[in-house]
Amino acid sequence: MNLDMVFGHLANRDLLCAIKEMEDYLLVHPHQVNSDRLYTIKADYQMMIDYWRKGFKDPQLPKLNDKLLHRMYVLAANVATNAKVLKSPLLASLFMKVNMSTRDWAVSVIREQLEAFVSDIALLELEPPHIVAERRKALHQQHFQLISEVFARILTSDLWTEGQGEEIEQLLLSPTIDSIDQQLIVSAMTLASVGCYDMVKFRTLIHVYQQATDEYVRQRALVGWVFAINNDLEEALYPEMRALVTQTLENPKCMKELVELQKQIFYCLGAEDDRHTIEQEILPDLIKNQQNITRTGFIDQDEESVLNDILHPNAEEENLERLESSFRRMVDMQKQGSDIYFGGFSQMKRFSFFNEISNWFIPFYMDHPGIAASREKFKKIKFLTNIMENGPFCDSDKYSFMLAFDVVLNQIPDNVRQMLDRGEAMMMHQVEKSEMSTPAYIRRIYLQDLFRFFRLHPVCNEFVSIFSKSGTYNTLFMRAPIFDDTDIQTHFMEVIRFLLKRKRKGDAQKLLDVISNEKLFDYDYYMLKGYLDSDSMEAYQKALELNPKSERALLALAKMHFKQEEYSLALEAYGKLLELNPDKKSYQLNKAVCLTNLYRYDEAEQILYRLSFEDADDLNVTRVLAWALTGDGKYDQAGRLYEQLLEQEKPADTDRINYAFCLWFSNKIDEAASIFRAYLMKASPKGDRWSDLLQILDKERQLIEKKGITSEEMRMMIDWIDVYGL
Repeated sequence: MNLDMVFGHLANRDLLCAIKEMEDYLLVHPHQVNSDRLYTIKADYQMMIDYWRKGFKDPQLPKLNDKLLHRMYVLAANVATNAKVLKSPLLASLFMKVNMSTRDWAVSVIREQLEAFVSDIALLELEPPHIVAERRKALHQQHFQLISEVFARILTSDLWTEGQGEEIEQLLLSPTIDSIDQQLIVSAMTLASVGCYDMVKFRTLIHVYQQATDEYVRQRALVGWVFAINNDLEEALYPEMRALVTQTLENPKCMKELVELQKQIFYCLGAEDDRHTIEQEILPDLIKNQQNITRTGFIDQDEESVLNDILHPNAEEENLERLESSFRRMVDMQKQGSDIYFGGFSQMKRFSFFNEISNWFIPFYMDHPGIAASREKFKKIKFLTNIMENGPFCDSDKYSFMLAFDVVLNQIPDNVRQMLDRGEAMMMHQVEKSEMSTPAYIRRIYLQDLFRFFRLHPVCNEFVSIFSKSGTYNTLFMRAPIFDDTDIQTHFMEVIRFLLKRKRKGDAQKLLDVISNEKLFDYDYYMLKGYLDSDSMEAYQKALELNPKSERALLALAKMHFKQEEYSLALEAYGKLLELNPDKKSYQLNKAVCLTNLYRYDEAEQILYRLSFEDADDLNVTRVLAWALTGDGKYDQAGRLYEQLLEQEKPADTDRINYAFCLWFSNKIDEAASIFRAYLMKASPKGDRWSDLLQILDKERQLIEKKGITSEEMRMMIDWIDVYGL
């Protein structure tokens, strides 16, 4: 008896079950308006059935059924939204704020007020200078009250009607409305749509994305419609969605931006890892190598520094190089798309300014009433102006910086304050004006604003986060079925490689799995499929069919055969690899390993002796040769090699175990037992040594039996080791 059941039935286009489930829900949560609407839907459905029973063949039946499903969905969505508002203290307060307002919420009236604000600001130029400042401040204060209430209304209101959608669309495309207002309205639509799908909002967002000339509005609309695709319910009810998306994808620019957006989302998700990299690897170098530069540009040096210069004349240059390298590393991370400032600014979201939810999404502008006092205080500080104009920070962080600067201003030393006033203190990295106006940069900054809200807002859990897996597709939106059989799949391999570089193997696998266009099943596809699916022998075989001389495919196939203990097939693959690259040492060594596992010791030794002669210091060659000699019954020679291996500073555990077998096969029982025992004491000090020992012996059971050792003797070896305290 919950609304999820209603939505589930609607996803299956089962109207009657959805009606019955809603009836049960309204018995527990009675609401007269909702009951009346449900009764009307039920009556209309019954009428449709009655006509059908009488034998009427209505060609409009599918459309009528769709309309009933849509009406039922709107009812369920509105009920769900109202229930969510009532449960959330934040949303409830926004709802009360809107409903206590005496405003006329007709879109046409709101549009007139937004346009009037633009006109009033423009007319300020005609006012006498002595009243401009106060008049400007009052206009912005009144306007902010309006736009924040508009934001709250969109966030807490019912689904839109077609007429509302058309009016809002025109408002968002109008050149007579301030871009800041349009951007904030788009953000409100996005939050509302992610929480509860609204076909009208979705259509409005996608139309704005297609038609807007303001790039800031356009990019927010892109993010909005993409994240409105939450699950399969919407497409089941609204096939129009697919038509809209397909039409949009006909524009190559859209395809490019969707690929960039998909990557940028994962850069945001990596903010915590980037924060760790900066704090643990980069900042220590910056702090260690910082210099005390005076106003004249000379570096202050104490007596110890002077002595250090004498003893280590190149140290200063090396320190500067390390310092520059650390700076460059941070700058490069930022340019690639990493959110390098999240860690620092995450501590600056506790100002009362952020109690107003719209302030998390509003573009930065100096006339914002929330920073009016700070603006007046700092308007002559060139350093701050430079940061606000050219700093690579998202809007949310700019507000944070302004408010934090106000707090610490009085603690700044006079000489540093003078440098700030003159603009002599510079940022680590400034963004070129040309870059700041690019779609990719605009989108990245907006995504960082969204990321901060969903990670740092005190009650962000009351919203469906676009950066979590609570939705079906959210972060990896490209795998949504709405993109099936579209040309965007031609870019999936690019995104998959990006995900692998970001160590998101699971996400890469999910995206690869939804590629449906057989034209894309090329060599690279099968190689990635083989890598992502550890059991996909067939994928590598397909890749090899497409490129018979591919070393990568052959090597992957050889490794997989070896892993599955198919040594004959692995040997065959390494033979083909050596035909392609006869001098490759690793291929020769692996071929020898395969031969030893097939008990073809003479052939393995021929390869291994040659490799050992060419490089006597290669311990891997020595290791395999020792084991081949052990299998071939040449225990003295094998023993000398094992002694050589065990003399290393950190001998490998496998060498100890194999040496124990060598000793055992040569009837040196006590010495073999002693090595087995030492290994088990070290490897499993508190573990199941008995199980570990059985596993070791079972792995080489076939060889043990070939050496004539019976199961009784194997049992005695186990007991003999156990007698000594295991």
